[in-house]
Amino acid sequence: MPEIDAFLGLSFCLYFFDNKQHKLPHLHVKYGSYELIIAIETGESLEGYLPNKQRKRAESHIAEHKPQLMLMWQKAVQGENPGKLDDMGDVC
Repeated sequence: MPEIDAFLGLSFCLYFFDNKQHKLPHLHVKYGSYELIIAIETGESLEGYLPNKQRKRAESHIAEHKPQLMLMWQKAVQGENPGKLDDMGDVC
């Protein structure tokens, strides 16, 4: 699972071909031993747990980069390396 971004101790990851279980475009956000799966389009928590402060930071970071993350999701579910969020530039 490639890490696509790191921000304030949070690690944002995308699995290849990861559209079977949750179906929605989503990211795996890790912080220490915690992991939360968050829907990219809605910011909804799908599974797992992050402490409240880190969850809010993750949701904000995802909302800020939603267009880029959606493009990266499309690549990842097709088995392509999505690259790093910094490499995507501003897609808006």
